Amino acid sequence: MWYLAPLQFFVMMLATSVACVLITLWIVSGRQLKAYNVVRWWCRVLHAITGTRYEVQGLENIPKGPYLVISNHSSHLDGPGLIVTLPDPVYFVIKKGLAQIPVWGWAAKRIGFISVDRSRSKAAKETLHQAVSTIREGRHILVFAEGTRSPDHRLHPFKKGGFHMAIEAGVPILPVAINGSRRLLPRGAPSPRPGTVTVVVGAPLQTEGLGKEDLPDLIARTREAIVAGRRLDPDFVE
Repeated sequence: MWYLAPLQFFVMMLATSVACVLITLWIVSGRQLKAYNVVRWWCRVLHAITGTRYEVQGLENIPKGPYLVISNHSSHLDGPGLIVTLPDPVYFVIKKGLAQIPVWGWAAKRIGFISVDRSRSKAAKETLHQAVSTIREGRHILVFAEGTRSPDHRLHPFKKGGFHMAIEAGVPILPVAINGSRRLLPRGAPSPRPGTVTVVVGAPLQTEGLGKEDLPDLIARTREAIVAGRRLDPDFVE
């Protein structure tokens, strides 16, 4: 409903202003988890004002301890949806351009999101290598499998960075499929239309003991798990 866009924009601007103040206060005081919870609150406000609802299947598949989430990506609703629906805090791997957005980028990096400069391969590898230690300490990292939003709702080739991280850290990969988000907020739309997004959490894929030679098989198995979850979306085409 396009006529609601101005109201939604106004409410989100107010929510963003409040969130910026609170996040800054928590970051300065060294309480990153409190800052993350403010981000969750902001996402809930977004969902409430846009009429976006989320249904989650497979939460029982989430393992205890560290893991790395790998998900498909079709819409700007995906990130806020995963922040709200997954019970553990998840810290995204984001591209450098997002990390350079004034205020937002500063806060995201200090909360724990990982900025990667994809134009510099060596620097990107070093950043991901450093992130491995945070995964081993128990932090849950989220990587969008294709590296960016799919332009046509298909699953495009998966980037290898997240899989290298999981193997190096020796933690399970948690495959997650997001269905319906592109229908509610396609590229170029001024605001989301009301509706339901279904998130399917697959069984974790173990990486302990795997090496680089196992990478193709691990990617293939992760893709199969995400495709299985995507079959709930009537618009999905492999």
